[in-house]
Amino acid sequence: MKKFLSIIFVLIIHQLHSQPFFIYTDTLAKRNWHANHSWNTEFNLKNTNQKYSGSNSISIKFKSGYAGFVLFLANLNVSGYDTLVFWINGGSGSGQSFWIKVSYDGKNFSDGKSSSDFIQVEANKWKEVKIPLSQLMNGNFYIVSLLFQENKGSSQNEFFIDHIYLTSISGNPKILETNLSSYNFYPNDKIKIQAKVFDSEGINDIKDVYADLNEIVKGLKIKLIQINQSNNSNSFEGIFSSEIQFPSNSSIGEKRILISVEDKSGRKAFQEIWVGVMKFDSIQIPIGLPKYLSIGTATTTSNLSWQTNNGNECWDMGYQYITWGWWNWYYEFIKRFCDDAYRRGYIPVIPLYLFQTTPNELGCSGSEYDKILCAINNPNIMTEFWKRFIQMCDEAKRSFAQKVIFHIEPDMLGYLQQRCINENKTPSQIPAFVGDAKYQNNLIGMHQRMIDLVREHCGSKGLIAFHASLWGNIVSLKDNEEKILDIETLARNTANFLLQLSNDFDLIFMDWSDRDAGFDEVWWDKKNTSVPNFARVLMFTNYLSNFTKKKIVLWQIPIGNELLPNIPNQYADNRLDYIFDYPVDIAKSGIIALLFGAGIPQMTTQFSDGGHLKSRALEYCRNGKINLINLKDRDTTQTISSSEVKFYQNYPNPFSSYTYLKFDLPEYFDEATNQIITFNKLSIKIYNILGQEIGEVVNETKTSGSYEIKFHSNKLNLSSGVYFFELTYGKFKKIIKVIIAQ
Repeated sequence: MKKFLSIIFVLIIHQLHSQPFFIYTDTLAKRNWHANHSWNTEFNLKNTNQKYSGSNSISIKFKSGYAGFVLFLANLNVSGYDTLVFWINGGSGSGQSFWIKVSYDGKNFSDGKSSSDFIQVEANKWKEVKIPLSQLMNGNFYIVSLLFQENKGSSQNEFFIDHIYLTSISGNPKILETNLSSYNFYPNDKIKIQAKVFDSEGINDIKDVYADLNEIVKGLKIKLIQINQSNNSNSFEGIFSSEIQFPSNSSIGEKRILISVEDKSGRKAFQEIWVGVMKFDSIQIPIGLPKYLSIGTATTTSNLSWQTNNGNECWDMGYQYITWGWWNWYYEFIKRFCDDAYRRGYIPVIPLYLFQTTPNELGCSGSEYDKILCAINNPNIMTEFWKRFIQMCDEAKRSFAQKVIFHIEPDMLGYLQQRCINENKTPSQIPAFVGDAKYQNNLIGMHQRMIDLVREHCGSKGLIAFHASLWGNIVSLKDNEEKILDIETLARNTANFLLQLSNDFDLIFMDWSDRDAGFDEVWWDKKNTSVPNFARVLMFTNYLSNFTKKKIVLWQIPIGNELLPNIPNQYADNRLDYIFDYPVDIAKSGIIALLFGAGIPQMTTQFSDGGHLKSRALEYCRNGKINLINLKDRDTTQTISSSEVKFYQNYPNPFSSYTYLKFDLPEYFDEATNQIITFNKLSIKIYNILGQEIGEVVNETKTSGSYEIKFHSNKLNLSSGVYFFELTYGKFKKIIKVIIAQ
C-alpha cells in the first residue's frame, strides 16, 4: 500500500511540474509583456466576444497587407519546452492566414512558418495549433518577440487567439530561478551565483550545472555545486551554487552570464543573466555632502515633517520643486525652505522646473520639446528667469543651510540633448537668450552663466547639478527592449553633451522615471534575466560617472511597491525594493544619494504606500549606511599578491563532524604561454595514511582569490585517523595533515 501511495505521489508531483508555461490566458502572463510594437493591426488583449476558456481572448484584425501583431516577451527562455500551442477561432469568417515568426534580439524576425502549414482557420470554431519550436528557433533558446504577420498581402477579417503556451518536454531539465548576490560589481569582487533547477526525472538525474563567464573572462566556466543534497527520489528541484572571485583582468561593461544545466541523457536548458562589471573610480564627493549612500524624499508643501516624524536620524536630504512664479508663493520662499531643512538636519535640494511651467500667455506653448526651446529664446521670459535665478541664489545664501543643491531643470536637458541629435548640432549651435555680453547666446553660455551666478551669489554653500535623462539619447534605457545595446557609447554621448555645456558643475542628477511601473506598464526585471533591467541602467550610470568625473544623485525614485493594489495613488513598482536589496551595487555605480518622490499626480507617495518606504529605509539605516569611501573593499576579497598557493591548516583540527578548509589561489605568470593566469582547475583530494586516494572534495575551475569551504567527514564516510588533503591548482601543489577524532 505504501509503495502504491508513493507511486501516486510521484505521479502527482510530476504532473504539477509538467504544467504548460502560459504566455497568454485571459491576460499576458508577465507584467512587462505587451503588444505595443504591433503595426497596421487592430487588437484587443481583453476581448470578451469569443473565448476558448476563461474570461478573455485576443482579437486581431489585420488592416493591410503584411501587418503585424507582436507580443513582446522580454527574452522568454524556451529551453525545456518543445512546442508552441495556441487556440484560434475565425470569428464570422474563415481562412485567415499569417506567418508565425520570432525575434531573438528585439529587432529582426526569423523567416518563421505559415499558420496554414498547421491548421485551417474556421468560422466560429476553436481549433488547436501546435508548432514545434525547432521550426521557429533555429537553435536559439530565447524569444524577445513573437510575431503573427499577415501573409496574403491584403487586409484580413477579425479572428481570435486564446490560451498561448509552451509545452514541457518529459524529462527535460529546467532552470526555474537564478540569483546573484551582486549584479553590478568590480573586478576582484566575490559574488555568489545560485540556480534553482528542476528535472521531472528527479534531481538525481542532473549531471552538471555550470556558469559560463566567457564574456567577462575568456574561457572561464564555473561548476555550481548542489547545496541541498537529498537522496529523496521524489525530489524534482535542487539548489546549485558557487562563489567566485572575479579576476583583476575581468572585462568592463555590460555582460551576460549563461547558466546551463545538463541531465544524464545530455538534454540541456539555459538561462542568461545580465550583469555589469563596473569601473572603480576615485571621484571626489563634493565637500559638505555625506560620505555614505544617503537618502531623502520629496515634499510638495515645503515642509519636511514626514521625514522628521518617520525616522528623523535616517534621512539626509529633502527636495522641493520650484516652478514659474515661485517668487509669489510667499515671502522669501527659498530661504524659508532652506531654513526649515537646516532646522530638521537635512540638506535642501531645489529642482528648477521653470521653462516647462511658463504660462502660455507669455508666448510659448506646445509640446515640452518645442516649448523649452521657445522659452529659452524669449527675451521677456529669460529676463525674468535671470532676475529670479539671482534672487534664488541670494535667498539660499542668507539661509542657515550649510549646503544647498540647485538641480538645473530636469527634462530640459534631455529634450535639448535630443534636439542636438535630431538636428545634428552641438550645444553651441542651439540658441538661448543669456542677456549678458560676457556669454554667448547659446546653450553653453546659458549654463555657464547659471554656474557663475551660483558661485557669485551663493558662494561655497551652493552646489549645481545638471540632469541626465535616460531617454536623452533618443534610445531610451527606461523602456528599451533590445538585447544588445552599446551602453558605453550611449553613456559617453550623454557625458559629452553635459561636458560641452560646462565642466564646472558639481553633480549629476538622474531619474529612473517619475511614474510607477504599475501606471505606465514598464517593468524592470529584478532578476536581470530580461530587458529592461537594473544591471543595464547601473552600468550606464557607472560609465556616465567615470566619463564626467562627477558623482550622481538618483532622484525622484518611484515609491510604489509590489504589495500595492495598483490603483491611483497606490500603483505598484519594484524599483525601491531593488535599490534596498542591492545598495552596494547602487553605490558602486557612482550614486551617492537616493531621493524618493512622485513626479506626476496619482503616483504612490510616502503618504500612500502603506509605510513601505519607511520600513525599507529604516532597515537600511539600522544595518549601517553604505560607506562610499571604502567601496573597493566592501563585500570583496583583496587580490592575492603572492605568486604562490597558500593552503592553511584546517580548523578545528582535530575535528569530528566538520572542519573548514581555507586557501589562497594566486594570479601567476605562465612562461610556457607567456600569459598571466587568472583562473585554473582546482582539485582537493584526500589520502589515507598509506597514501591511498580516498576521494575528492573539490574538482572545478576557480579564479584567483581567497576561499573557505566547509567539509563534512560523513560525506566520504571517513573514520577516525590521520588523513592528508592535497590541493592542486595549475602548476601548484600543497598538502596539509588533518586528524579526525570521532
